[in-house]
Amino acid sequence: MKTRFLIGSGKAALIRTLCLCFGLLLLNLLPAPAFATTPTTEPADIAALRASQARSAADLRLQAIKLRNTVKDPKHRAWAALALAEFENDLENADAALAMLTQAYNEAENLKLDDLKFLSLNARSTILVNRGRSDETDAVLKEMKAMVDAGGGARPEWQAQWLDQRGVLERKLGHFDSSLDYFRQSLGIYRKLKDPANMARELNSIGVIHGRTGKFSDAVVAHTEALELSRKAGDRAETARGLRMLGVLYRNLDDEELGSQSLLEGLAYVEERNVREAITLHGELSKSLTLLDRMSEAEYHAQQAVKLSKLSGSPPNRVNSYARMAELKLAQGKIDDADYWTKLGFESFNDVAIRDQTLLLFTQAKVSAARGQSEKALKEAQNTLVNVRKIGDRILERAVLDLLAEQQLKVGDAASAYITRKEHQALDKALSIDMAARKISALEGKLERERSEAERAMLERDNAVQALTLSRQRLLGMALIAGLAVLLVIAGLLYWRYLSVKRSEAEISASRDKLAKMHTSLIDSSAALERVAHTDALTGLGNRHALTKKMEQCLAKGTEQRRGICIQLLDLDFFKQINDKHGHLAGDAVLREVAARLTATLPANTAIGRWGGEEFILLFEQIHHADAMAIAEKVRQVIAATPVIFENQSIHISTSIGIACNRDLNAHSTDPLLAAADAALYRAKNNGRNRVETSAG
Repeated sequence: MKTRFLIGSGKAALIRTLCLCFGLLLLNLLPAPAFATTPTTEPADIAALRASQARSAADLRLQAIKLRNTVKDPKHRAWAALALAEFENDLENADAALAMLTQAYNEAENLKLDDLKFLSLNARSTILVNRGRSDETDAVLKEMKAMVDAGGGARPEWQAQWLDQRGVLERKLGHFDSSLDYFRQSLGIYRKLKDPANMARELNSIGVIHGRTGKFSDAVVAHTEALELSRKAGDRAETARGLRMLGVLYRNLDDEELGSQSLLEGLAYVEERNVREAITLHGELSKSLTLLDRMSEAEYHAQQAVKLSKLSGSPPNRVNSYARMAELKLAQGKIDDADYWTKLGFESFNDVAIRDQTLLLFTQAKVSAARGQSEKALKEAQNTLVNVRKIGDRILERAVLDLLAEQQLKVGDAASAYITRKEHQALDKALSIDMAARKISALEGKLERERSEAERAMLERDNAVQALTLSRQRLLGMALIAGLAVLLVIAGLLYWRYLSVKRSEAEISASRDKLAKMHTSLIDSSAALERVAHTDALTGLGNRHALTKKMEQCLAKGTEQRRGICIQLLDLDFFKQINDKHGHLAGDAVLREVAARLTATLPANTAIGRWGGEEFILLFEQIHHADAMAIAEKVRQVIAATPVIFENQSIHISTSIGIACNRDLNAHSTDPLLAAADAALYRAKNNGRNRVETSAG
């Protein structure tokens, strides 16, 4: 009996020893948490109500009122006040929402509910900043910051929310650099909290800043990562927002088809409560489809945006939807209708932020230009440019500069038009470089992320190896005390750990091999991407960026060797009518055929490029003015001689050509040469089209 008892005790000791070993091993292998959010005092039913997106704001509002009136717990009632305020804001009842937020704030202060108090301030900031009340927003943000500082870092989610709200205010004020810094700090906190929904929100906000300042490759990367995170989190509202931003970005990159697809997909994610996003998506879709000449679809979405904005009662929603409707009417040639919608938008002009005001001013200038009121349009475009530069939107600035130069020419101010065109070309060049590089940047970004993930995995495995080494030492010491039985068990464990280490080392080696292959792939693809960046996808000719670079090289070489160069700008006559009558596919066929005729007609050493839209550019080295004229006349005849056949349709085409030579102008840079060729082309158009004009008279 005694022997059996001792054996039993030995088994119990062995089991206790093994459990202790496993416990210590697990504690050593578990990663330490970054930092966690503080528990909330919000009742579960209120949290579920506030998170709901599948029901209308009106229904949710009624339920919040019912809770506010029936629950007896004062803390519960205070939280119901916050929910009610948020639903009032969704219904565009800003004054009612702000009044209810005041009640929630006061009750939270009396009840010592700091989390409710902070969220009330956060909601107030959102309402005020979206209505252009910047001074009031700043005051609220100061109180939020005081609460953040008083917490001493105990609530990292408060710090992140304050940074986000400050970033929104800075963006509304046009301070893009500081706004970007605030959003990035907020993103860093949410990454530590492992909060994918809020990470997606910050990434989308960062992408907006990049898109407006022309950093398209950075914007694509930010919005794409945000989309992955919001889908992973099941956040349909942020997914819809991300798809809208990607759609607008693709449109700014002249890919209207892909842009409209993203916007349509975004509409599929809009839920019942998210009316603001629906209005914005319909408006942006209207613009993209207008650019694609799909007018009936564009009109449907413009009407939907107007209908929803009228129901919402929100000034920003009305201004944006009315501006989009005005743009559609301009594209349809209905100037009076466009003027009507613009004037409707101006009724809410003083109730919206500076960006919305700027969009409306630009629409008004375009309406005046369409009416032929050049003096009025010029003044309006100048006022718009001042506002655009305040908000720092480079995409909008490019469009305004284009309209401004056109109106300056029409009023006879060629000198100012030249300066404006020069500003436009400089901006366009900067944006074009980023457009061309976005694929390379995206690939590099993907490579960098995968490299970082691999390095992080290797670091984790190295830590695991170190932890296993420590575990071996502990297990060995215990084995000497526990005896032969424990030694056998530990030997088995050590052998299993040894195999794990070998597997980890093999995985690390495989990761390194994968990184090397990816690096080789990037090098191999860089040359191809460089060709893509310099080639027009439709015609196979050089693109604007490639021809601009070629001109700069030729001018530099010409200055050194006293050579003459000439450029010819070609613009296809009545090209819009071809698209309107035969469709965009026919227009594409015409552009490809013109490219083929130019390639077949011109000498092999001629630099030929697509300048944009229906414009082409030819560059000649070591050529005299008379020879350039003869070549241009031959090109004009070749293009006009034979119609283009598309799907059994005969499409007659012709071109107007403007010529400029650097020797005639004593030009040593591209800007005066391009401006002179553009002016000559303008004269060819005005003098009846299908003709050649020269800057030399």
